[in-house]
Amino acid sequence: MTEIMGRVWLFGDNVNTDVIHPPAFYSLDPDKVRAGLFHGYDPEMQPAIEPGDVVVAGRNFGCGSSRETSIRALRLNHIGALVAVDFARIFFRNATNNGLPCLTFANADDMTRLHKGQRITVDPDAATLRTEAGEEIPLTPPGDFIRRIWAADGLLNLLPQAGSAPQL
Repeated sequence: MTEIMGRVWLFGDNVNTDVIHPPAFYSLDPDKVRAGLFHGYDPEMQPAIEPGDVVVAGRNFGCGSSRETSIRALRLNHIGALVAVDFARIFFRNATNNGLPCLTFANADDMTRLHKGQRITVDPDAATLRTEAGEEIPLTPPGDFIRRIWAADGLLNLLPQAGSAPQL
């Protein structure tokens, strides 16, 4: 995978999927879905997001509903990666299956070294996060299969096409 470069959007613990993407923005219209990202938390956040930005959070990020609308909103806004102390299990699986890298801090206290708006580089293969000042923060290395899903931009892209051998 390539390195992901962007700004930090910082959150605390227990960020619920309804906070990530409120039900009022459920739609088949990608523009409506895109506009809903973190709308109830901070309506001015979504327009300020730039491609590659990284959401950084505490414990249990993505708790709540198992609907994939929050993942779709993150992807439509070109969030480059999510880095958290830990993730709600089904959220992690949905994000991974949709090609959105979710990495965890090797040391939970390292989250306090980051601040909103800070420019960082995330290297999923090396399991590191580098600040613009050159400070390196270790992340928990993901398994090979998880990295393959992220590199393929989602699980469906690893499934065999008709008449070809499986890539799993």
